[in-house]
Amino acid sequence: MTTEPAIIVPATSIDRTGRRGPLPRRRYQEGRFVRENGKYYSFFYRDKTEGSITRSVLTRNLLGSAESMSELQARREHDRLRNQINRERGSVPVAPRGETFGDAARAYLTAVAPHLAASTIRQRQSHLKFHLLPKFGQAALVSLDIPAIQQFATGMLAGNSRKTILNVLGTLFGVVEYAAKSGIRVSSAKLTDIKLASDRDAAEVPHFLPEQVDGIIARARQPYKTMFALLWATGLRAGELLGLTVDDIDLKRLIITPRHQADDSTRSLRSLKTKGSCAPVAITKDTARVLVDYLRDWKDNPDRLLFPNRNNRPWKREYVVKFGLRPVLKKLGFPWKGVGLHAFRHGLGTALSNAKISPKTVQRILRHSDIKTTFRYYVHSDIDAQREALETLQLKQLC
Repeated sequence: MTTEPAIIVPATSIDRTGRRGPLPRRRYQEGRFVRENGKYYSFFYRDKTEGSITRSVLTRNLLGSAESMSELQARREHDRLRNQINRERGSVPVAPRGETFGDAARAYLTAVAPHLAASTIRQRQSHLKFHLLPKFGQAALVSLDIPAIQQFATGMLAGNSRKTILNVLGTLFGVVEYAAKSGIRVSSAKLTDIKLASDRDAAEVPHFLPEQVDGIIARARQPYKTMFALLWATGLRAGELLGLTVDDIDLKRLIITPRHQADDSTRSLRSLKTKGSCAPVAITKDTARVLVDYLRDWKDNPDRLLFPNRNNRPWKREYVVKFGLRPVLKKLGFPWKGVGLHAFRHGLGTALSNAKISPKTVQRILRHSDIKTTFRYYVHSDIDAQREALETLQLKQLC
């Protein structure tokens, strides 16, 4: 786009703030679109610095010739330039009452959040408090276009993983979608419009191998021994394991049906992560024998928790790791930094995959709604499995 020399006109309203000198008001500009002498122009106020003084001056910007572009194309270019200039000046449209992102977020938490799982609510409240409201709280929803959100996502790259950025954007678009359904004007930006970096440098997620699990269970004391055996044999999430009750176990049918999960913050039982988490979990006869042995010394408690702590409340997973898992890992000489109870679940998915179990069966055992999750986060091909796969294709010339 060619820009003609600016027509400099003193700004009509300038704030003078102490020793910092005059600063232009950051009002949102709609700009002025005109056609003169067979050409299209846009007029906007832009910042111009002269020495130590910054002034807001009116500039004329050539959009193109009427011979080479239609008026619709010129107006689209005018809209693009308007968004660019307002973004450079830090200006956002003045939103009607109730139509800022902050207003929409409060409405979303009031109307939608009560229908979500407690863990999801806490996650989205955290996203709003630490990332979204400080950036977009006073912004009009219609101003959250692709460039604005892309710039925000790029700014999050420092110190945040791709998964974290995706989760925060998921909260943002959840609020915007609810606002749109409520009749508020929003931009047309979608999550698929935002370009995110891949996790090429992501660290390997900790997971246990079968032989490591044998050593861990052999060295652990109760109740950790039974906890670790169940985590490995069922693929239960840590919160589901610690929220199990005796009534969730059916030894005759050889199934466990999780109904609650332990909440680390409140030390109480709450609803499961997803509807799929309520699906029955199959156990083997060997696992049933482990449970029978454990239940011989089990003592009843008000909530009939399978693994109550000394106060008859659910265990906090941090304490299970600190007092049960980490000491065993250190004794066995296994890596322990950053290793938690989820390493059993990751390891089970890997072992099932390496045993050539059907991907659909692995998905059902781990109770994932999307099979992509199964293979992206829970299946890790170890070196031995890679070597075995390569040996099946060994060339005769190498023998």
